[in-house]
Amino acid sequence: MSAEAAFQSGLLDHFLADAGVATVLGERVFDLPRSGVRYPFLYLGRVESEAADASETSLIELRQTLLIRGRRDDAEAIKQALGAIRTALDTASLALEPPHTAIHARVVYADLFSTSDSRVMQGLARVRALLQTQGDRP
Repeated sequence: MSAEAAFQSGLLDHFLADAGVATVLGERVFDLPRSGVRYPFLYLGRVESEAADASETSLIELRQTLLIRGRRDDAEAIKQALGAIRTALDTASLALEPPHTAIHARVVYADLFSTSDSRVMQGLARVRALLQTQGDRP
C-alpha cells in the first residue's frame, strides 16, 4: 500500500473512531464526495506528497485537504467539525498500515466559505503529516 493510501485510510478510520468527530458528523466521513447523504459530511480532497528523507530514514511529507460540505445553515456545524478534526489529530496518534508510521499529523489551515451554489457552504482543513516508511532502502 502506498504511503498516500495508508495515510488516507488511517485518517478516515481515525475520524470515524473519534467521539468528537462522531458527535458532529456521525459516520458521514468518506473518501469521495457522495450524493444523497445528509449534510454536513466530510470527504478527502487533494493529497500532495514529497520525499523528505533524512540520513538512513525514509520519510514522506504529506499535505491532505479535507472538505466538509453542508447547507448554508450548517455553518456552525461545519465550524464544530473543523474544531473536532483539529482536536482529533492533536490528542491521539494516527495508526497506519505497515510499513508506514505517522510521526505527526496536524491541521495547519482551516477555512469556511460559500460555494458558487449559494445554498452550499464548504469547510476546508489542510493536514500536514510526516510519515516514516520502514524497510530496506535502495
